Amino acid sequence: TPDKLPSNEKKRLDLVCDTHLEKVLNILKPEFAVGVGAFAESKISTVSEKLNFSLNVSRVLHPSPASPAANRDWSGTAQKQLKGSGVWG
Repeated sequence: TPDKLPSNEKKRLDLVCDTHLEKVLNILKPEFAVGVGAFAESKISTVSEKLNFSLNVSRVLHPSPASPAANRDWSGTAQKQLKGSGVWG
C-alpha cells in the first residue's frame, strides 16, 4: 500500500500516477469520478484542481480484509453512496 513505501519512492509514484490520471480525465472528461476509498478520492480531488472542466468527485467505501464491517453488504452500501452523490440515478 502507498503508506508502506519509502517517502522518495512514494513521491515518484504519486507524480507518475497523478500525471496519468490527469491525462485520462482530460481525455474522457467525465461528469463524475468516484474514488474507492478516501485515498483514491483525495488523489482524484488533487488532480481535479488542474483540469479545465468541472468534475464531481465522490467516493465509495473501500472493501478491506482489515475491516470486516466495511465488507458487510458492500454492494448495497456502495449503491447508497453512489445514489447519494448523484452518480447512480
